[in-house]
Order: sequence, then structure tokens, then C-alpha cells
Amino acid sequence: METKIRKFIKNTPEDNIKDFLFGYNLDFPDDFEWKAKNKNYHNQVFSSIRNYEDDKKQNLFNDIERVHWMSDELGQNALCSVVGSDESFLDQKSDHARSLWVYSSHPDKFRTAEHFASNDYKRKSKEWNAFIGPKDREIDKSDDNIAKFKESVLKHLDISRKLQIEFNCRDKKDKDGKKFEVCSLMAFHDGLPKSIQAFDKDKVVTKYFSPAKDFSITYDPASGSIEVISSLKDNREFLAKKFANIFLKTEDDKFEIRLKKYNLSKFRSYQDLMKDVDAKDMIKNIKVTLLRLKPINSKNSSTIESPFTENKSIYELAKDWYGSNNPLENSFEIKKVKLSIKFKPDGKHPRGKLIHVNITDPNGCDLKEHSEKEKIIGSKYLERWGIIENL
Repeated sequence: METKIRKFIKNTPEDNIKDFLFGYNLDFPDDFEWKAKNKNYHNQVFSSIRNYEDDKKQNLFNDIERVHWMSDELGQNALCSVVGSDESFLDQKSDHARSLWVYSSHPDKFRTAEHFASNDYKRKSKEWNAFIGPKDREIDKSDDNIAKFKESVLKHLDISRKLQIEFNCRDKKDKDGKKFEVCSLMAFHDGLPKSIQAFDKDKVVTKYFSPAKDFSITYDPASGSIEVISSLKDNREFLAKKFANIFLKTEDDKFEIRLKKYNLSKFRSYQDLMKDVDAKDMIKNIKVTLLRLKPINSKNSSTIESPFTENKSIYELAKDWYGSNNPLENSFEIKKVKLSIKFKPDGKHPRGKLIHVNITDPNGCDLKEHSEKEKIIGSKYLERWGIIENL
């Protein structure tokens, strides 16, 4: 926590911190000045926060942690999606300052941005699955549909008695700059009651509570993708189907929700990926720069990796290194592939931009962490190359 506090102080202009800390009545040294150029400034602010004795200390720490957490790239993208057009937001001098400004000025929007950022983080985890649904649908968020969804989910969860849901939407742009809306359903439901031992003034007592568990569902109308984040894997397909049936489906329209899966087997041998590239996408070259291999019926794995600047392909290197024992020619499964994509120079990147896309068996892909333009290009070619399978 101390590291987060120091980063918060170092990266936030003194005027912003002064306004934020005003309500906490911190004790500062007699010679303290709100001037970052003062060599003692950062240490004095840090000491005053760390030594804060008020019963609000934990609240102060929690506030700083939330602001700091939203200062990275994913957090800033989420904040931009909810208040990006506000001039006051754009005028802030740093990532931490923007995060603090939204937290202080628009707490509800800050909370929404936290949900967006949390979803973006969890897309890297084992809690995430993507499904293929219908494209270009509007979400019918009527009270009747919300009630119907709640009833179905509570019946499925069985042990839960309460379900709170809300919809949050943000604008995104496709590769042509056209805006489209991506909406997320955020949900919280109660788990089985628990008990803890806690202090109540000077006595230790037993406190009972019902923990709140969460899941989220995000619909992208441009691709038809329905992404579900839930700690329980068995729930994800059910949630995707109910979301599509209730919020997206018309009465005379029948479709099935299909799990998106990546087929990496074709990367056992060299593929000329550039032959399928459209000139308008400004791609200069594509290389496979990493292969993670796993023997069949084994938990062990081996990785072959080479830099983008290597003249030989990774397949030529594997042949040179292993000869007749080349794992690509034996009974090894491919569990992960890294594609390195070099774009031609443009006004923003005079040397051309290099991005890396990691695809993991069975349905992991970090394209969602790139810009909208890069995601659409990557998604288009993954499908064109026959890597995406819809089950």
C-alpha cells in the first residue's frame, strides 16, 4: 500500500491532492508548503497520510487505492469512455489527476469505469469465455425482460435469493472511425451466509453476513460476441444463452450460442499469413515468434521463441535446433502462439508499429487489449486464416 501512496503523491499535481485531502484534516509539519518543488514535499505528504490516526484512515487508504488502480492504460481507457468529452477531464495534467478528478466529481461514473476496467482485466483470466451470438441487435432492457432474466438466473443459481443488475454502455469505434455502442450487464447475487470473528469496540463478537458474488455479460453488436465473466465456468454458457434469448432475440428468430475456440494445429508448420492480407490494412509483415508445445497426456510444456528481427522463421530454427527430434514433427500439441504484426509507417508511427497477439488454447486471445483498429484487423484475419472455430 505504501508504494501506491507514494506513486499517487508523486504523479498527482499538488493542487489536486490538496483539494482531495482537505476533508481529512491531516496533520502536516509546521514548515509544510503545497509546493512539489520543495524537496521535502513528497515525504511530508506521505508521512502525514501514513500516520493519520483518525477512524477514517482506512477510508482514505481505500480512496487512494481506487484512484491509483484506475491510473493505468486500461483504467484510463475506461474513464475516457464515460467522461472523455468533458473539458475539465481532458485538462487534467496526469493519469492520476484524471482518475482523481472523476472519482471526486463524478463518483457514479467512476464506479461504472471501474466495472469496465475490471472486465478488461478479467478477460485475461480463467473466469472469461467468449460466445458467438447474433450481430447488430439492440438490447431490449425493458423491466419485463430484466424481471424475466432475474427469475431465470436465480432459479439456475439455486442458492441465491437476491440478484441486482445494471446496464452500462460505452461508445467504441471500428477501424473506419464509426461509433458503435458496447453494453455490459453487471450483476451481483448473494452467496451462502458466512460468519467471522470481529471486534465490536473492545469485545470480540461473531458477525454474520451474506457475501456478494458477481458476474458480467458484455455484448458487441459489431461482431456478435457475447463475453461472460464468472468464477463458475459451468454458468457461463447458461448466462450467455439467457442474455441472448431474453435481451437480444426476436420471437421468430432462432439461433444457437456457440463457444469461440481457437484451432492452433495449423501452426505446426509454416504458414504464409501475408498472402491473405488486404493492402488497405497497411500490414508490412506477420511472423510467428513464439510456440508453446505440450506433449500429449502431459502437464509439462516447452517454448520455442525468436525475435521479430530474426531472419529465419521459427520453423527453420526449430529444424536447426532439434533435427530429427523436432517437436513440431512429433506428437506435441500447440498450446500457445504469438503472432508479431508489423504495420507500415504512418503519421503517428513513422517507423511503423509492431504489435504482438497471443493466442492460447482453447479460447484465450489478448487482442481485446489493443486498439479498436488492431482488434478488428486481428479478428478479421484470425477468421480468414481458419484459426477461429465456432462450436
